[in-house]
Amino acid sequence: MTQMDFHRQLDVLDVPRLASIPITVIGAGAVGSFTVLALAKSGAERIVVYDDDTVEAHNLPNQWYRMADLGRLKVEALRELVRDMTGVEIDIRTERFTNQRASEVTVCAVDSMDIRIDLWRQLHPRPQLYVDARMGAEVGTVKCVGPFGSWYEDTLYPSSEALHAPCTARATMYCASGLAAFIASQVAQYASDRPTRPEMTIDFRNALMI
Repeated sequence: MTQMDFHRQLDVLDVPRLASIPITVIGAGAVGSFTVLALAKSGAERIVVYDDDTVEAHNLPNQWYRMADLGRLKVEALRELVRDMTGVEIDIRTERFTNQRASEVTVCAVDSMDIRIDLWRQLHPRPQLYVDARMGAEVGTVKCVGPFGSWYEDTLYPSSEALHAPCTARATMYCASGLAAFIASQVAQYASDRPTRPEMTIDFRNALMI
């Protein structure tokens, strides 16, 4: 198989370092599916993905899956897609992340605040870089936390206190794929020993970044 040629990125990304870093992505839905592709396209090779869900029709407009993937486990379809597009063979887990060992870089791409709280409590040891992506229909936030990021705990609250958008206003492809690009850029910063940005909010409707 022909390997991807990264020579046009070598002055920007530390591709060898990125290829060596173990990365765990928790969730293969809207943000998670695009993030795995973005990481593999950036040069990451040691990617583990956790998800026990299947592809449904309402996932197709905002997640990186095909019509032919309907009814399949997301991680199995994602492994095939990433292999076909990058040659990278991701490691999949058809289960939820519950007390498994986190990687050096761990990406939280789940859709529940309660799950986020549980994940943060479970992470032992804490990753060197923990990226939490939170998405609405047209606004998303990316938080980058180190192993001692106590400030992050102040951003966690139970799902009962979260703003509940109607089911017709929860996700768009451009928000999910846009957040994935920001996640990949922060992982690339980390791999190049450059500082990551602790928090950024992107308003895709109004083309604003805070």
